[in-house]
Amino acid sequence: MESNINSTTCSGDRPTVMVTNDDGIDAPGLRALVRVLVSSNRFKVLVCAPDSEKSAFSHSVTWRNSVSAKPVEIGGATAFAVTGTPADCTSLGISKALFPLVPDL
Repeated sequence: MESNINSTTCSGDRPTVMVTNDDGIDAPGLRALVRVLVSSNRFKVLVCAPDSEKSAFSHSVTWRNSVSAKPVEIGGATAFAVTGTPADCTSLGISKALFPLVPDL
């Protein structure tokens, strides 16, 4: 049987969770979720979210313009604000371009 658990979980480390949304990096809901995840001390928390509200663009992918990411301070998490869409954020977040590993969740 093949396992879907990645090496960070198998090594005894806390699982890594990546949080994204379509309301933007400064959305109160995203900030509250990250705060709870970090304070539980059960997860390594990564955040990769749009730099502004992008609700109407959730499944869109940026292809005509370049996408950039800038580090953002969110206590206890490694976070980036991305100029692209939520789909761009998800793709970047699992690509190892921003984070050194693929999140467990």
